[in-house]
Amino acid sequence: MKTIRLKDYGILPDTDITLALCELFRNNPRDTEFVFEDADYYFTPYEEMRYDYRVSNSDVTPYRVLGLWMRDMENCKLTGNGARLYYAGHMQAVTMDHCKNITMSGLVIDWKKPLVAEGVAVAIGEKHIDMYIDPVAFPHRFTGSNVEFDVGNDEWYPLLVRNCLQYDAEHMIASRVNGNSFVPWSAEDLGDNVYRLHACSEVHARVGNVFILRHNMRMHAGIFAEKCENVTVNDVTVHSCGGLGCLAQFCHGMTFNGLHFVPNTKAGRKVSSGRDDGFHLTNNSGTMTISGCTFLGLMDDPINVHSCCCPVESVVDDYTLKCRYGHEEAKGFHYWAEKGDEITLIRRGNLEQLGSLTTAEYELIDLETFYLRFNEPIPEEIKQIATDGKLTVDNYNHTAAFVCRGNRFGSSNCRGMLISTPKPVLVENNYFLSSGSPIVIPGDAMYWFESGPCRDVVIRNNVFTDACLTADYQDCYGVISISPQVPEPDINIPFHRNIRITDNVFDTADTPVLYAYSVKGLEFKNNRIYKSYAAPKWHPNDCKIKLRYCVDADVSGNEWIGKFDFGNEVILDGENLNIITE
Repeated sequence: MKTIRLKDYGILPDTDITLALCELFRNNPRDTEFVFEDADYYFTPYEEMRYDYRVSNSDVTPYRVLGLWMRDMENCKLTGNGARLYYAGHMQAVTMDHCKNITMSGLVIDWKKPLVAEGVAVAIGEKHIDMYIDPVAFPHRFTGSNVEFDVGNDEWYPLLVRNCLQYDAEHMIASRVNGNSFVPWSAEDLGDNVYRLHACSEVHARVGNVFILRHNMRMHAGIFAEKCENVTVNDVTVHSCGGLGCLAQFCHGMTFNGLHFVPNTKAGRKVSSGRDDGFHLTNNSGTMTISGCTFLGLMDDPINVHSCCCPVESVVDDYTLKCRYGHEEAKGFHYWAEKGDEITLIRRGNLEQLGSLTTAEYELIDLETFYLRFNEPIPEEIKQIATDGKLTVDNYNHTAAFVCRGNRFGSSNCRGMLISTPKPVLVENNYFLSSGSPIVIPGDAMYWFESGPCRDVVIRNNVFTDACLTADYQDCYGVISISPQVPEPDINIPFHRNIRITDNVFDTADTPVLYAYSVKGLEFKNNRIYKSYAAPKWHPNDCKIKLRYCVDADVSGNEWIGKFDFGNEVILDGENLNIITE
């Protein structure tokens, strides 16, 4: 492997290196280590760096604006030595496309003008908050009716009608259920960078608390990888980005060690980091590993692992289905299916898996629809279900095993992690302060279309603090919430299977510890659950454990420490259950 030091090729600190670095990559695509200095480097938008990537769970745009761009590279290393990469305006910081055996380490990704802002409450009224916004840390202007933020490259984005997450000023933990968010609808300029932000209903806040002010669009990931294999990211910090922090789609085998989504406190930011999720791992294969990572101040889930199912519109012929992408933010993919892929057929009502067929051809019609042709003829009963509008398809080849080990889930918006994959899952030795449910095991074919029934999940040796489940986000029915959206549940057709939750520590202020829906083979054993007095009981699930449509569940051998102010368990439509909560 040859070594290229950027400075030897005229790529120098404190300069714009966007085009020069892209050219250097293009000329050295194999067996090369690229070495940065411990210095500042800059990236700005160029028309030559625009490309039509169909990015999962993001706003659909004709192109993405790219910064560091690697295409068709193999056996290469990016050695950062602590280099700070600064971007201007809406850009995708790092893009890896059809790369293999790549290692990236020792880099910091940031914006001088960040893509998320903050405000501090200085006074509070019944339906308004007077908020100070630091003009140096968060450059902005008042237009006469709204606050707009400068993110660089002469791009300004308005604030109003955006959910603003509130953090306790002392502990930097998202405030509890009565005041966790604030949606401003109008604004006044009070002078000295203080703005009166009006809401449509009563506000709950404290003077001194910090609000994350999310603006702009979800257009670009911080780190994006598509059709890559065996990528390793070590010791990389992301201080800001304008969308998903790290998005990998249609990749095989990726490892993230020490990827930190945290605020740049030296730049005057108290808690904000990314605009949306931390990791979004969509339609991948092999094993995806996340270890030793840190999350704080994200405006969506730190981790989401899933595939993408698609409803069937019609039967074209004996071998062909016409399908459509179900969600507005996930469509038009180039690689949703490829020749030889195993396509799972799913009944939408009870999410029963009806069998599978092998892909002969995948053809995009437009961003919303595609043809799926099979090697085998489509069975008549499947044709009828499709004709009735009750068939969904998923790609089994694009599901990944997942390992999540030794991470710190600091307080962020929404949940801690969402897991939807049939391949083996291991979640161990993590520390959670997630404001919603730390772990959600969902799955649906109706709204998000984030599919993947779990078949083998181990959750062990984790710590769930009393900062968890302080707000009622979607699917947050318990500290661990197994909550697929099955509109027509059938106890004989469980959605998830073989979920084992053992040897964990829970500290709970009378919030339900476990909720499980449509599971066969559930184990919740040898856990220690402590009663916390951090807050009064608030959650509508007034019980320690709640099971619905579960079969073969064993909840026993746990240690419940303290006097809990709610009931023991609620069981609905279950079979062969051993539940002991004393």
